[in-house]
Amino acid sequence: MQQVPIGAKLGYSLWMLVWVPVVLWAYGPANFLWLCNAAMFLLLYAVWREDRLIASSQAGVIVFIGVVWTLDFVVALIADGRSLTGITGYMFDPDFPLLARIVSLFHIVLPIFVLWLCLRIGYDRRGPWLQCVLAVVLVYAGWLFTDPERNLNYAFTPFGLEQVWLPHWLYMALLALVVNPLVIFLPGHILVVALLSRLDQDAVRLPPR
Repeated sequence: MQQVPIGAKLGYSLWMLVWVPVVLWAYGPANFLWLCNAAMFLLLYAVWREDRLIASSQAGVIVFIGVVWTLDFVVALIADGRSLTGITGYMFDPDFPLLARIVSLFHIVLPIFVLWLCLRIGYDRRGPWLQCVLAVVLVYAGWLFTDPERNLNYAFTPFGLEQVWLPHWLYMALLALVVNPLVIFLPGHILVVALLSRLDQDAVRLPPR
């Protein structure tokens, strides 16, 4: 039995047909290595296949980053473009194409969509473990194959601070294996489970499949 309506599948696919060309035009293909951007492609697969594990692996990072991004953006709107964390500073930088900044507003809406998706197909608690593995690949790919100035997934400069404290190989290992899981994936998992439990207890009690 199909659990995700065809309208939702087509609607999300249409959004991807808009978003992907805009990102390619504005930033190039390397930008898809950002954790939140790679999540869009994995979510597209999960929507069509109704894959609970893949959807759950991305739910935590999408919701956590989405909440942080949205709060930072709202503060920056009030504070005349001054971002607290720097993650939404580009939204107020005229050097970035306006269309590219507009499509970045997906950070506000996507958490709602992924929570709805998990309510439809269920949440697999193994998801964060899979995300830890996927994120290691993305973080190291950004480090090895992209321009350091892009600083994808903060592989070179964490939040604008020059990384001079550790050998870079050690910094990368800590970032990929410790910092991301503890700072993003675990809080994201806890947040998603808490929200889903309030909306529908059954969504987080389904057995793995």
